Amino acid sequence: MLIMVISIQSLVAQETETFYFSKTIEGTFEEVVDKTKHVFKEQGFGVITEVDMDVKLKEKLDNVDIKPYKILGICNPGFAYKTLQIEENIGVFLPCKAIVKDIGEGKIEVVVVDPAALMGMLNKPELVSIANEVSDKFQKALEKL
Repeated sequence: MLIMVISIQSLVAQETETFYFSKTIEGTFEEVVDKTKHVFKEQGFGVITEVDMDVKLKEKLDNVDIKPYKILGICNPGFAYKTLQIEENIGVFLPCKAIVKDIGEGKIEVVVVDPAALMGMLNKPELVSIANEVSDKFQKALEKL
């Protein structure tokens, strides 16, 4: 019976755990994308990939029209190198993702992954330590938006 209780508690924790940070601000989509890139650069991260999901979906699917939605692949080479030294397959998580999406009425939401939550799943304390540093920097970037 004790095992069942532990399993249920674990399931509940997974359902409520958040794997991202977000902030909603006012402005145009382009302004917020530019500002997002800038605040992450201030924290030592560059944008190495950009995907305009709204455009890609419209290209590939008939009758699809969504509001602007951009995925930014953000990376700090120093942190990336450290994590590769600990786990060679960490590339499935890299680069870290941030999204900028138009939610209407002049409001834009910026959402960024919480690396600490993701690395916690790998059961490697060394990765969690690095991920905590990255998560702190991501939160600082969002605060500046």
